[in-house]
Amino acid sequence: MHVEGWNYYNHAAIPTTAPHETPDLTPLEDGSIWRIEGKKALFARYTTDWDCAYDTGWWYIIKDSPFDISALKTKRRYEITKANRFFDVYQINPAEHLESLREVHERALLAYPSKYRPFFNKKSFEQDVLRWERLVESGSLKIFGAFLKENGKLCGYSYLALEKNYCNLAMQKTIPEFEKFNVNAALVNGVLDSIKDRLSADYYICDGSRSINHETHFQDYLEKYFGFRKAYCKLQIAYYPLYRVPVNILYHLRFLIFVLGRRIGLFHQLSAILKMEEIVRKQ
Repeated sequence: MHVEGWNYYNHAAIPTTAPHETPDLTPLEDGSIWRIEGKKALFARYTTDWDCAYDTGWWYIIKDSPFDISALKTKRRYEITKANRFFDVYQINPAEHLESLREVHERALLAYPSKYRPFFNKKSFEQDVLRWERLVESGSLKIFGAFLKENGKLCGYSYLALEKNYCNLAMQKTIPEFEKFNVNAALVNGVLDSIKDRLSADYYICDGSRSINHETHFQDYLEKYFGFRKAYCKLQIAYYPLYRVPVNILYHLRFLIFVLGRRIGLFHQLSAILKMEEIVRKQ
């Protein structure tokens, strides 16, 4: 069943609205949200009070002003200029680099911790790349590649989804052994340079919400090196009625589950839900 304004993602119903927009809550009120895209959502997650300017424990990482490298500390400025010496970054047609993109994506996933490492399906990825090509042609997507100047090898790519009032840095994957040459810095710098004339109070780039499932320092990196900031908002969670009581019970065991979640995949997913529940209650 299609639910207007909502998508199913990883057992949850997630709004398709922009981060700064409040979603239509009618599907929550009439219960239609619990059967979305033919799948059973365990909970619905959305946010309110966008960019409220105080720490709520939940945020989106955004940049709404042009990137000024001269404002950085000397060491950070050096890291970015170093990256630009090793890589050329430019927009690509994904279909023309299918095999190279596949290699980058697969090798990037191998570096993920085993407890939440996604399974790589070559055929599914190739279908994704062909879909990306159609989105690029429609003007709603840009794919940037970072190519090693020495031999032209594709070492990383960024997926930039273009929306009306913002753009979403929805994905960035790099080959781990090239991170020592600052391939991530080269990519982000290239992406920001491509939209520098658009960034303002009315148009921002977003790297997504606070990361709960993945152990990553990428958002901290974007803040320190590229001037991104936290746009605080309030996290809201609504559970499928049968799961409200189990969540209340498990909440009191959350510290044990947090420990188990560091090693065991099932508990890792459960601890993410309980961490979000903890944030909601503290708000």
